[in-house]
Amino acid sequence: MRPRENIHSVGSVGAIAMNDFNRPNSPAREASMRRFANFVLVSAIAGVFSLPATAADLPSRVEPVAPVAYVPAFSWTGFYVGGELGWIQTTPNYTTGALLLGAPFAVTSGSDKNGLTYGILAGYNYQVGQLVLGVEGDFQGWTVGEIRYTAVTGDFLTAHSKWGGSIRGRLGYAVDHALLYVSGGAAFVSNETSIPFTGISVGGDGTRVGWTVGAGFDYAFTNNWFAGLEYRYSQYQSKSFVYPIPILNLGFVGFKQELSNNQVTARIGYKF
Repeated sequence: MRPRENIHSVGSVGAIAMNDFNRPNSPAREASMRRFANFVLVSAIAGVFSLPATAADLPSRVEPVAPVAYVPAFSWTGFYVGGELGWIQTTPNYTTGALLLGAPFAVTSGSDKNGLTYGILAGYNYQVGQLVLGVEGDFQGWTVGEIRYTAVTGDFLTAHSKWGGSIRGRLGYAVDHALLYVSGGAAFVSNETSIPFTGISVGGDGTRVGWTVGAGFDYAFTNNWFAGLEYRYSQYQSKSFVYPIPILNLGFVGFKQELSNNQVTARIGYKF
């Protein structure tokens, strides 16, 4: 019977303790509440101090990338206009023939004359990859002239080229802002030949056509402005003339004029 008594004793003690805990102001209840409050406080403090470490583990905020202005690659495609200034050398060659009392006589003479060339130009380019195709026209004024002497009659021949121009196709190779090209096409010139002191003038302001070839280099120092240097050789159609010998009407003088020129020009232009 003693074990049963112990069980009843333990049960009685537990019931007493529970009754004591359930009392509002019991020491056991107050001690338990203090332990719970301390646990909550310690947990809150630990959570606060762990926030920086947790934030450090989060991915950093990505700053927005500033937009980059789009700069298109340079292209030679487009219309352009400009001006040119340079050096020109004309070479008129004469083959003269005289019928002096029915006896033909011939002599060839010729020399060069240097002068200034100035004018305007306009054209269009189209670029495909590094290949540039184009067409260009120009009109120039020339400050050149020539004097020739004929051994047949003692006459002086004066040849004067006042202006010229061309219409050419162009084929070029572009390296960014630089352009190397060759060109070729039709050329035209106004050339007048006269015999001083006779009143005889041939050619007038008539236009003679021919062909021209050349090569050059352009460089665009902005997206619109460019400058360059060009060389061209031009050959014009020959022309024959006949006039009476101004000495006792002894017969007629006939001569053929062949005209060519070399020129080097500096150019500047604006591309639209």
